[in-house]
Amino acid sequence: MSPISFYTGAVVHRRYGAAAHKLRYRIAYVLLDLDQLKDANKVSRLFGIERSGLLNFRAKDHGGGTSTDLASWIRDYLIAEGVTDEASRIELLTLPRMFGYVFNPISVYFIYDHSGALHHILYQVTNTFSERHFYLCRADQAGPIIDQTSEKRLYVSPFFDVEGAYRFKVQPPTETVALTIRYDLASGDKGLTATLTGSRQPVTTWRSARLLMQFPFMTLGVVVGIHWQALKLWLKGAKYRSRSAATKVRNSPGAQP
Repeated sequence: MSPISFYTGAVVHRRYGAAAHKLRYRIAYVLLDLDQLKDANKVSRLFGIERSGLLNFRAKDHGGGTSTDLASWIRDYLIAEGVTDEASRIELLTLPRMFGYVFNPISVYFIYDHSGALHHILYQVTNTFSERHFYLCRADQAGPIIDQTSEKRLYVSPFFDVEGAYRFKVQPPTETVALTIRYDLASGDKGLTATLTGSRQPVTTWRSARLLMQFPFMTLGVVVGIHWQALKLWLKGAKYRSRSAATKVRNSPGAQP
C-alpha cells in the first residue's frame, strides 16, 4: 500500500424524530500511514506533509494538538489506555487541509499489529468549539465489517444532549472504505445516522489538482454546512440545547459515569 491515498465518495446524515432531516454531500478523505509521512511527502508536489501547499497535512491538527510526531503520540495514548497489543502500523483516515484550512468532525485511526491484524480503532471527534474526544474501541471481530459501541462523551450537536451511545460499523480501508455511525438516545430511540463511503485513488500531482477542482471549498464547506443544516433543523422545530445545558445531562445525579 502507498503511504498516502485519497478516498473520494459521499457523506450522508439522517436525523430521526419530530424534526426528521437528511443531507448528502460529496467529500474526499486522505489515508496516511503515520510512520511513512516522509515518503508520503514525496508523492505529490501539491500535497504537503508538514509544509505549505494547496493540500496538506499537519500532525498538530490531530491527537493532543501539540506533537509533530503523531504516531508516537497515538502509541503513548494507547499505552495510557491499557492497550498491550503492539501498534506496528497506524493509518489515519481524515480530511486534508485545503488552502490552509481544515475542520475534521471525525478522524479515524486504524491500529494494526506486526502480522497486519487490526486490533483497535480510535475515533477522534471534534466539535465546532475545537474540543476533541477520543473513542477507543477494540476490533476483535472476524469478517469485513467491524461493529463497535461507545457511550457519547462530547457535545457535538446543539440539538442533542451528551447522553446515549454511538454504534460504529466500519469496513476498514482497502480499495473502498465505509463507516456508519448510529447515535442512539438514552431512551433507546435512534437519534441520527452518519455514513461515509469512499473509493481509493492514488495520490499524484495530477489527482491532487483534480481534487482541488472537484472540491474547491470542501473543508470550509464542512463548517458552513454544519451551521446551515443547524438553521434548517431549528426552523423545523428541533429543540436547541446549549453546550452547558446538554453537558449537564451527562453530569447530573444518576447519569452513567
